[in-house]
Order: sequence, then C-alpha cells, then structure tokens
Amino acid sequence: MDSLKNCKPADWETGFESRQSAESLMPYKEYTGLIEKSDNDQRQYRLIRLPNNLVALCVQDAEAKEAAASLSVNVGSNANPAEFQGLAHFLEHMLFLGTEKYPKEGEYDAYLASNSGRSNAYTAFMETNYYFSIFNGALENALDRFAQFFISPLFNADCVDRELNAVDSEYKGNLQADGKRFYQFRARTSNPAHPFSGFSVGNTETLKGAAEKLGLDLREELVKFYQKYYSADIMRLTVVGNHSLDVLTEWVASKFSGIASKGNTKPTFEGHPLDKAQLGKLIHFKTVCEKYLIKLQFSLPELKSIYREKPLIYLNTLLDSTEQGSIFSVLRKNGWATAINGGSSGMYFDGFGTYEIDIDATPEGLENYEAIVSIVFGYLKMLAESGPQEWLHQELSLINKAKFDFKDKEKAEDYARGLSKSGQNHYITPQHVLSHDALFYEYDADLISKCLQYLNPSNYRLFIGAKEHKSVECKLEEKYYGVLHNIAELPSHLTSNVKCSRSVSKQLHLPGHNAFLPDNLSVSKPDVLANPPAVEPVLLRKNDKIEVWFKQDDQFFTPHGHIGLTISSESIDNTALNHLLTSLLCELVSAELQEQLYSASIANSKFGIAQAIGSINIDVSGFSSGLPHLLKTVLQKLRTFVVDAQQFSIYLAKVERKIQSRRLNNPMQYLYKWLDAINMTPAFDQDMLEKALKEVTLDGLWAHFESVLGEAYVKLLVSGNYTQFSALDTGNQVLDILQHQPTPRYLISAHRSLNIEPGYFVQNVPIGDEKCLNSAVVSTFYCGSVSDTRDSVALQLLKTLVNDAFFTQLRTSEQLGYRVGARQDSTKNGKGMLIFALEGEANPVYVTLRIDQFICDYRQKLQEMTVEEFESSVQSLISLKQEKLKSIDGEFSRLWTHIISNKYMFDTLDKEVEQLKQLGKDDLLSFWDKYFNKDTAQSYTRLDMQMWSAKLWQPTPEEFEMYPSSVLSLFGCLRSGGHTALSIAEVYSFLLSAAASSSIDTVLGELSELYMSKQAPSTTADSESKKEIIFESVSKIATALQMVIDEANAVPKPATASKTNFASIDMKQSPDGVWLINDYTHFKSSQALHGLPVPTRSLVPVILEPVPAEVSEQSEVADNEAQPSTGKSTHVPTPISNAYGTLAGRIGLWRQAWKRDGQPAATSSSK
Repeated sequence: MDSLKNCKPADWETGFESRQSAESLMPYKEYTGLIEKSDNDQRQYRLIRLPNNLVALCVQDAEAKEAAASLSVNVGSNANPAEFQGLAHFLEHMLFLGTEKYPKEGEYDAYLASNSGRSNAYTAFMETNYYFSIFNGALENALDRFAQFFISPLFNADCVDRELNAVDSEYKGNLQADGKRFYQFRARTSNPAHPFSGFSVGNTETLKGAAEKLGLDLREELVKFYQKYYSADIMRLTVVGNHSLDVLTEWVASKFSGIASKGNTKPTFEGHPLDKAQLGKLIHFKTVCEKYLIKLQFSLPELKSIYREKPLIYLNTLLDSTEQGSIFSVLRKNGWATAINGGSSGMYFDGFGTYEIDIDATPEGLENYEAIVSIVFGYLKMLAESGPQEWLHQELSLINKAKFDFKDKEKAEDYARGLSKSGQNHYITPQHVLSHDALFYEYDADLISKCLQYLNPSNYRLFIGAKEHKSVECKLEEKYYGVLHNIAELPSHLTSNVKCSRSVSKQLHLPGHNAFLPDNLSVSKPDVLANPPAVEPVLLRKNDKIEVWFKQDDQFFTPHGHIGLTISSESIDNTALNHLLTSLLCELVSAELQEQLYSASIANSKFGIAQAIGSINIDVSGFSSGLPHLLKTVLQKLRTFVVDAQQFSIYLAKVERKIQSRRLNNPMQYLYKWLDAINMTPAFDQDMLEKALKEVTLDGLWAHFESVLGEAYVKLLVSGNYTQFSALDTGNQVLDILQHQPTPRYLISAHRSLNIEPGYFVQNVPIGDEKCLNSAVVSTFYCGSVSDTRDSVALQLLKTLVNDAFFTQLRTSEQLGYRVGARQDSTKNGKGMLIFALEGEANPVYVTLRIDQFICDYRQKLQEMTVEEFESSVQSLISLKQEKLKSIDGEFSRLWTHIISNKYMFDTLDKEVEQLKQLGKDDLLSFWDKYFNKDTAQSYTRLDMQMWSAKLWQPTPEEFEMYPSSVLSLFGCLRSGGHTALSIAEVYSFLLSAAASSSIDTVLGELSELYMSKQAPSTTADSESKKEIIFESVSKIATALQMVIDEANAVPKPATASKTNFASIDMKQSPDGVWLINDYTHFKSSQALHGLPVPTRSLVPVILEPVPAEVSEQSEVADNEAQPSTGKSTHVPTPISNAYGTLAGRIGLWRQAWKRDGQPAATSSSK
C-alpha cells in the first residue's frame, strides 16, 4: 500500500561535514545545519554519523547529575523466522549476558547498579531498543560496556536454556493479561502472509522446541539472526550527559565505530496486515476480566511521512472529544459508554498503518454495538461534509507551539529512548529531530480529507470483547494465549450505506473554539533570586478550615503552574463502604467534568480528582493563567454534584469491575495490595470490598457526599507562575465554593501503620485466578525507622546495591521467574521496608528459602566490597539526590508529598545527603546485621506474602506446623515434576535418616531408589533408565535437597520468643519458628500501632502587607498582576516568542476572520 503522502525520505547527506575526534582521532561527520529546539531548552546538541553509518545524537545537559543512553535497532519481531517465533525477543535477552571484552555474566548490570544505574530493553514490531541510565561520572565505562553488545556478544551456550526460561516465564506471566492477549489476538487474526501476524514474545515451544524438531541448534540460529540483521546502518544512538559535546562525541566515536556495517539490513515485506480478506469482519472475543470493549480498526497506508502536517492529530482531537456534539457525548447520554479513544498505530511502521477507535462500553452499550457503530460513522460523515477546519488546525498548532517553546525537561533515560526511536523515521529531517513530534509545520486540508476517506465502512473490522457473550458462541481458540473467539462477516448495513438516525445526527456537530486556550503567557519572577533556589514553600494561611501553601517558581521561569488540593474528612474511608462511596463519588464527578473540560486538556490544562488515603485529592496543572478558573470549575462541580440513577448504576458497575479485576492482576501485584492491607489501618482487603459493594446505594452516596463535604479540613498548594496574593485569592475561592465547616483534627480519619513485633510471619493469600500458572512471593524485612534519616539512607543505599545482585542470582542464574526485584518502601510513620519479590512457577516455600540463602550470602558480598567501590556507590546516590528538578510539576510533587504526610520535612534531601556523606561501610554492615542477619538481629521482623498457583501442591496448616520449610520445599519440587508416588510423610521419614549424609549425590540416589520402589511393577521394568526419571532436570530438586542437608547439619537456633500468644488466634508455628497467619484481621488486632505523624516545624503563616490599592482593584483569582508589597516578589512580564506573538491576540484575529468569512464553527454548550 502506498504512503499517505508521496514524498522522498529526508536528505541526510547535505549539511554533514567531516570531523575527527580530538583524542582518538576517529573520523565522523557532523551535521552543521540548524537543529530546531525549544526556547526553554538549555541543552546543547550534536548530530553525527560514524564511518559505519551509525547515526548518533549527543546531548549535553550541564545541570544533569544522571546520564543515559539508548540505542535503537530498526529490526524487531518483523524479522522473526517463520520457524522460530520470538527469536528477536530472545536475542534482546541474550545480549545482556556477556561480551568478549566483558565476559562475566551480569557484569554490565552490576556496574550500573554500583553507580545508581539501571537498564532495560524492549522488542517491538520494527524496532528493538536498549537503554540505560547512570551517575554521570560513570558514563564512559557504561558506554564502553554497552557498545560491546553490538560488537562482540558471546551468546554463551550455557546461558541459552536459562534465558529461554526467562522468556517462557515472561510469556506465561502474561497469559491472563487482557492487554497482552488482545494485542497478540489482533496480530494472529491479521493477514497470515504478513509478519505482523507472528508471535512476537516467543516461548520454549516456538524456540527450543522448534529447533529440536528441525534438528537445529538454537544458539546457532540466534547467532545467524544477529549477524544478519544487527548492522550499524540501521542503528540510532542517543547519549545524554553533563560532559562537553567534544567529550561525548569522543566516547561515541571511539566506542561505537567498531560496530559492523552490513548495509541496510532492515527486513522488507509486501502487503498489509489488513488486506481484503481481513476487512469486513465481525470478531467477538472473550476477555479475562469483566470488560465491554468495542474497537473499530481501519486499514491505512504508511504514516511515517506525515509528521509535518499531523492530520491524524487533528482527527484524534475530534474523535476523542467528550464535549457536546461528539460521539462520546451521545453514547454517554444513552448510557452506552464510559470512555472513547481514537488513535493511529504504526507511526514507525514501514508500508502500512492502522487507525483504531476504542470504546469502553457498558453492558447495554455492548448489546447496542450496531447503533454505536452507526453513530461513529454518522460523526465521520459529518466531519467529511463539514470539511477540514483551518481554525481548529491553527488552534492546535498554536497550543503545540506554546507547549514546545516552554517544554519541560524529561528524565534523561526517557529522553534518550524517545530520540533514538524517532531517529528510525527516515522522513524526519536533521533539522526536526527534536521538534518533529511537537510542531505543526504545514496545514494540508487535502491530506486531512484523504485520511478521513480511509475511515469508511468498507475499510474496517469490528472487535467486540466481553467476558461472556449472550448471542454468540466463541469456539475458536487463538494458538498462543487461548483467546476464545468467533469470526463472522459484518452485516451489510454496517459495511455500506451505514445509516445514523436523524435524531442522533442532529446531536453530532463540530466543537466550538477552545475557551481554555491561555490568554497570558507572561512570567512572574521573584525580585531577588535565591541561589540555590528555595526548597520550602511559604505557609500563607492556617486556620481550622484550611492551610494555604505557596511556592513561586524561582528556577524554571515558564508560564506553568500546578495547584493541588486535598480534602480530609472523618468519613472518607473509615469503613470499607465509605471507601467505595468515595471512589464512586470521584468517578462520577470526573465523568461529569469530561464533557465540560475536554477543551482544557487540549489546551494543556489538566485536571484530576481522585481518592487518596484519608482524603480526596484535586489536581490542576498546565499553563498558569487558566488554572485558578479550572480549579474553580472542578470545585463547583464537586460542590453542586448531581447524578441521576442511570449514571450511578453505570459507574457503580465500573467500580465493581475495577475491584473484582484485582483478583486477576498478576500475582505479585495482587500480593502488594494484600501487604498494604496488613501494614495499614484502616485498610480493606478484596473480600471486604466485594462485600461492601452490595451495600452501596444512591441514597447512601448522597448521605456520604454531604458527610464528606460538611465538615472537612483542606490543604492547598499553589506553585509555579503565581504571586503570594494570587495564591491567597485561590485559597479564598476554595473556601467560598466548599463552604465546609471545620472539623477537629483528631476526628479526621487517621491512617496508621502496624508496628509488627519481632518474628517471622507468613501469610498465604488465596489465588485470584485459577488459570494463572505463576505463583509469587513478596518477602518484607522491616528495618529502621522512617523518622531516622540515617536509617533511611542506609536502607536506600542497600536497595541500590542489592537489587541487581538479587535479580542476577534468582532470575538470571537460578531462573526462578521473570518478575524479580527488590524495592525499598516504608510504612506510614513507622518502619522502613526492604522488599524482595518474585513471580514464577516455582513453589513459594522453595522461593522463600532461596531468598533466605541470598540474604545469607549477600553479607559476604558487602564485606568484600572495597572502600573505593562503597564510596563510589554512595557518591552516585548523593548525585542523584542532588539532581536539579526538571519542572514545576516535579517541584510540586516533592513539596506536596511532604505537606500531605503532615511532617513538612521539606529539607529531607539535604539531611539525607549529609547522612550519606557520614555513612561508612561498617555502618552498612551493622545495619544489615541488625535487621537482616538471623544470627545477629535481635529484632528480626519479617513478613512473607505467598500466593500459590492452583496447579501446585500447597501444604495444609497442619503440614506447615509439622514439617520444616526445607522439607515442604523439597516435596513441592517433587510434586511440580509430577512425582507423586511418595507421600510427604514418607519423604520426611527418609530425610530424617539420610539428611546427615555429606554427599548430595548419595542422597539423590537413595531418594531415587525409594521413589522407584513405590512405582507399580510395570513402570519400573528398566530400572537403570528409570533411575533418571525422577531427576531428569535435577536443579531445583537437588538444590532443595541440599537445603535439607544444610539445615540438618546446622546448629539449631532458638525461635524468636513472641510477646503475643499467636496460638490463641489459631496461628500455627513451623518447626523452624515461622508463624503462619490464619486470619490477618486477628493478627492485626494483636499488634500495636505506630503513632501519628508529628510536624517537624511550627506551622506559622507569614504576615503579608496589604495589597496596594491599584493592584487590589485589578485582582482576580487568575490575576498574575497582583504583587505583594513586601519586596520579596514582583511581577516582571516576560513576552513569549515573537514567532507567534501573544497567543490570545493571534487567536482573536483568526476568530474574527472566520466570522467575517461566514464560517463560524458550531457553538459548544461548554462555551
């Protein structure tokens, strides 16, 4: 299929001049033309091409403490051989496991981790992207290791099977994930002759199994794939750091020029994933979660060449609209949908594209899917008849220009990854490498019309997704994810002459002009700039109703703002029912605001209203001039909230689906929810919430609404391009609208954390999804106090050091699962937590013991760490903490966290840096011994959350109490292998006599003999060959047996004495001293609570002098002209770029012109 726009690829020859690096004298070519960048962007750029044709963008960010790099290879799953599905993804995994220069497995990740770095990669259809971030001082050595992936990877044979297990685990972990399932299902139902229809992830069967069937060596096929496709000519590199451009260029040229140039190896293919045989289909499919999905998928030509005109952004704006006259407004009025989203996929695909309209339907909407489709095409017909609207394109162009000119910095890693990916679009000119995705360069009405012509009833297929379908049997099964489905021809009335009723057609019309476009982009600057910028906000007002905090922008100087408001009330979530009612209230108010505030989101003014712990949070951000009005709109809607019975029922069902779908989350996510339920009070588990759902009524919602807003306490933070007096005006506005009564602070719902006493506890969580193949363990060590800065930084440093080692050992070496990691957290005003989590197919007791072994072994690694290595890790963490904030939003988030915590510790980072500077290696070892070492920790406190797959044998509470964990682990490994001839009592009896043996081989042999003796005679005829049957894959069984032997030979340790009589609440204790929690609510009731947070400072508002009369007369809530007379802050208007003058002026002229021409757009009621 042709491109939407016939044009030649960009010229990447003109403007490149030959250069030579200063130190290594490596040749390269540098682009000497203009690279268009934001006026707010202080970074420096150099675009170069190496002799091997690798294109690299070097980015100098002088203020950055963190560096990053990303390399994109223009080949992905589109190159998978038909006989080896998933090979590209498997290659992505294997590249991390050693190179000729750095052969040690895991060396790359270990180096990054020791310098506060991280790495990852992804495989897409036409791209594989590798990226990392790291402390700036370690960038050169990281780049050297990174480059070797693409020069001399080893593909060690002994890593192949192990990493294949990781790929298989990744695949199995997503078998019940609707998003992954639907993506693969769409691919598998596309043109089978096109590579898009392939299986992108891969698994053991499609890789190792395929190789065995063909008599081929999988490693050799992997090497062939790498050698065929991984060419410098199709690689794009971005490096971001605070080093000079000359230094970055030197590193790139000297380290990446060694990548082989093999020409343009990008695979090519004919046809389109959606050809005539795939279009015109009605496809019903079953989901895992309770969902109601309608998707119209249209076939489009290649989209890469249209970045200048962006016609699909124009169409997205209209099709995504929730304003009156839109598709969604009609659907919502009928009670048929709760969300709509239109968008193109394939912006980086060669030869094809698609456009998709996704509708989150209600059950009634799904039943009326034909009517919904007719409304969609009715709207598209209206757009075609109305023709492209230049005024709308100009509005979009102006707002995107303003967003680009005042663009905030992204994280270095995200920035590098995005730039390397977009570098694969060969239509983008060197001049536009930074601006291509933001700016509208041209208006092309014909191109918009051409795009619209493709969105027609003869050029789409229709997906209908639900957990159950009333009138359609889904008997077909997709090969890899088992998606049950039915494929039929679309009826003729949905493929030609689709009719939309006259009454509905009258409701569909174009939107009016955007009333939320910013009318003032000037900037208020403080009179005297602090150096460094202030780290604390100013408290302007505090009484029994409200706290008003203010932080003026003193470092970014952009016309942005961020305002946050939290409403705390006694009844927000003090019970499971009230928790649900608050959640439902936020859903309903947000839905009501969608129609009114869609234009605000287009104009870069975002809003949110959401339930938080003990409060309702309201958040508005974007261009500062319109935010006070936006906040006023949101608050007025909240205060005057009215809902009819239909919308109540629709959104109650949505909340219900959201709650119930948690059971179908991946096991690790589900365990984290349960961990929160144990650590905090009040907190509500899955069963409590599902039970409370039955008690939700419309009358109860009204009563709850009045209770929440009747008596409340409000906190407000106004940050960004404002003055103190405009912040106070916003506070007055909040009080005027809410009209709430004060509530005593002690009555407000106080969330407190559990102070778990020393001991080792296990909570088995019921499996949420019986079809899930994976189990999970979340092991939490409680350590230190969150109020002790020294404990806090020690824990942060430990997490930085331990995460990679944990991942390398349990995922890479032992292959226990795909989702593996360590994280640091804390309970509210209580203890710190270091959490080790793993999801995989191994039984949870075995995993728990492997975590134990890792913890035991890791102390030695800490001990062996050199002083230089330790100090380097400390300095890396310090540098990341000293990283300059990148935006007003980032500053708001930091300050808001301290405000809503009720501690107001705004100087936390400075205190943490000071403590880190004083922290020594011995201090870290002492911290480890105090909280993690079972032999030395007097207050050893640990809680393991376990979830067992339904396919696994799980010990009963009685078996837990009777047998040591090592025996349960071994027996579980035997059962997982299908070896069921021995009972657990027989295994335990055998181990009592055999475990003292020092030879693992001897014990393995004896266990094998015992197993065979229990087999029926017909199964033991060939005794010599049968000796291997039980231990064909002995790794886990042998390891489990070794743990039994080690435990038998170890010196017994007395179990930690408990203050609480846990047996009295029906808890069982294992022979190794672990307590099994039977009912976690009883367990929580037996434990003390940590105290409430105490402010770390006196909360005394500043005293402001009266506003000058001439300012007071002009003052409005959104007024940027208001000035305090204290001399601390004055208004200094800074005009925006002359490229478009004053935004309001330009828009006004265009609107007048359109009215003169007699072409006004239909007026939206939101106007």
